[in-house]
Formats: sequence, C-alpha cells, structure tokens
Amino acid sequence: MVLVALWLSVIPAGRAGDAARPATTAAYDYAEPKLLTGTLYEIGSHRQKVLYTFRRIAVQSGAVVHVERQFYRTNGLLAAVDKVTYESNRLESYRMQDFQARVSGAVRVAPDPQDPARPQIFISYGPGLIPPKGKAQDLPSDIVYDDTVYPFMMAHWDALMRGDTVKFHFISFEWERTFMFQFTKTGESVQHNQPVVQITMQPTSMLLAPFVDPLIFTVEKASPHRILSYLGRTTPRIQKGGAWKYLDAETVFHYPPDQTAHNPSHTKN
Repeated sequence: MVLVALWLSVIPAGRAGDAARPATTAAYDYAEPKLLTGTLYEIGSHRQKVLYTFRRIAVQSGAVVHVERQFYRTNGLLAAVDKVTYESNRLESYRMQDFQARVSGAVRVAPDPQDPARPQIFISYGPGLIPPKGKAQDLPSDIVYDDTVYPFMMAHWDALMRGDTVKFHFISFEWERTFMFQFTKTGESVQHNQPVVQITMQPTSMLLAPFVDPLIFTVEKASPHRILSYLGRTTPRIQKGGAWKYLDAETVFHYPPDQTAHNPSHTKN
C-alpha cells in the first residue's frame, strides 16, 4: 500500500537550472535499422545465463513506419511483443502483449474532438491479450517510451555531456499514465578499449526514487553514441513459483558492422 501511494503521489516539477524538456526530434528515422537484435542476461551471471533474446523489425510504407519489438524465450517461443506505429515521424499507436503473463497494454494518440489541434493520449492496461480502450489524457510534448529512449537521449546528448539533467514523461502501462523521469550522466569508463559513458534513468520524485531501481545505460562516447547495453526493467516477465514477476535484466545489443544509427531500448517502468 505504501508503494501504491508513492506511485500515485504528485511528482515535483524541475528545479531552475535543469535542462528544458523539448519534444523528441521529429527528424528521427524510425524505419532504421531494419533489424536490430539483442540478448537479455540474468544480472550477475557475467552474461552466461540467457533469459530472452530480442529482435526489432521496422517496415516502412510511405509516411507510415511499423515497428515490432519481439522477445523470445530460449526455446524459441515468442514471449512478448511491442507493436509501434509511426505516421510522419509521430506516434500513432503502441501495443504491448505479454503472452506468458497474459496481460496487455495499449497507447493511442488522437486529436481532441473539441479541439482538433490539441492531441490526446489514451493509455490502457489489463488482463488478457486485448487491452481496454483507455481514457483520454493530455499529450505531453516530452513523452518517452521504449522505442524512443535512444532518439530522445540523442536529442539531448550535448546537454547530458555538460552534466545537465534532462526530464521527460515516461509511459507506465500498469498505471495507465505517465510519470516524470530524468536522464543524467553518472560516469565514464573504458570497455574493450572503447570509451563509454553511463546514463542513468530514474524518477524525479524523491519519495518514489527509493522504490524504483534506476536503469543504467552504457553508451558509446564517440558518435553515433550507440547504446551498448543497459541494466534494469524490461518487457517480458519472469516466472517465479506460480506467478509472473517483473524482470530486471542485463540487455546487450548486437549491431551489424555497418550500422551507425538507431538503437531503441526496451525499458519498462
């Protein structure tokens, strides 16, 4: 009950001096790469225990881009899938289905019938593989979800390297709303003779932060600043006893040799 109360608490606004919160760049090409893969490992297993594999597929038809983010069990069965549709580089719809836990969520963006110039967002979540309709909410200009973590991070790369805090609204299916989170640069190191930086994602609320583990992204310091891996919550759940629990894992991305761009993450909060 305490955790529920904290999740529903009012998240404070940013302090003076924090980076502003403009929307993700509209120039980003969500149709690339056509294919991206990854592996989800048990944290602490030194990348020895594989839990799931990941595949992002993008298909473009005119101004519309359809993205599928697929998560497979080690036996090859599909565990969960995210389906995202962009039109003219803007979110149109987003659906999550977890075939193991038998839950689903959906996001839809549509004009306000009373004011067509003002977009609304509908977020829904529930048992079964067909999510409910959801209620209309105002659409924040700085909304972020799994497939836009990387482009939003890149749009604010210079600010992050200066040490600024970058705030944004992150979608929570379970609470059918968005919560205020932030990116901060929290370290630099060298991995496999390659300079990298650590970018931490965590809630802005001081009351909420102790109950929500941060997500830590390891990103190339040099351009194109690809996300190499991250530690934290991800889409498919893990079975413990007779229940399906939220999963924190180490996700490692695999890039084709000639890939120099897009790198969507798949976080869940």
